[in-house]
Amino acid sequence: MIAFLHGRLASQDSNHVVVDVSGVGYLLEIPLGAEHKLPDVGSEVKFHTHYHIREKEVKLYGFWSLDELKVFTIAITVKGIGPALALNIVSKLTPSQFRQAILAENHAVLMRVPRLSKQNAQLVIMTLKKKITQIGFDEEIEEAGSEKRNRDAIEALIGLGGSEVGAEKAVSEAQRVLGDEAKTEDLTRLALRYLNQFS
Repeated sequence: MIAFLHGRLASQDSNHVVVDVSGVGYLLEIPLGAEHKLPDVGSEVKFHTHYHIREKEVKLYGFWSLDELKVFTIAITVKGIGPALALNIVSKLTPSQFRQAILAENHAVLMRVPRLSKQNAQLVIMTLKKKITQIGFDEEIEEAGSEKRNRDAIEALIGLGGSEVGAEKAVSEAQRVLGDEAKTEDLTRLALRYLNQFS
């Protein structure tokens, strides 16, 4: 179908753009946050696209990179993950973070995605762990030292009597507050305050 669009940026808002290609305006739905990367209206742009048809609904989704498109395309193959939730994944996680979370079976990272439940996260990991290694991505997986620190903090909370789900959510919230470079002891200390909320 339509693999990409290369034209002039005719208009934009927080999650849609219109691309003028030789006088034809294509409406694209884009990941939240992608609008901050957009040039001025009237500038030349290129989006990699996914053409989606469901019952009477037809939508065109646009992405800056092929890797983002690949994440979206593979995510919608998971039962219960529709285009809206797949778009949330691309909005919240880089392709590298998404792949790393699946390979490390890190539910907490996936659950940072709005509306992605623990059950959905488990299904994503189970469905995609083998498939994700067979897809050629342009970007290398980042060395995620923060992921090891998260896991150490989660295990520390479980050792203190917390549930796995509660510990993952508490550490995820602590990391959101402290940032990716937070030390394990700082993560654990702050996450302990949140633990009761999520248990």
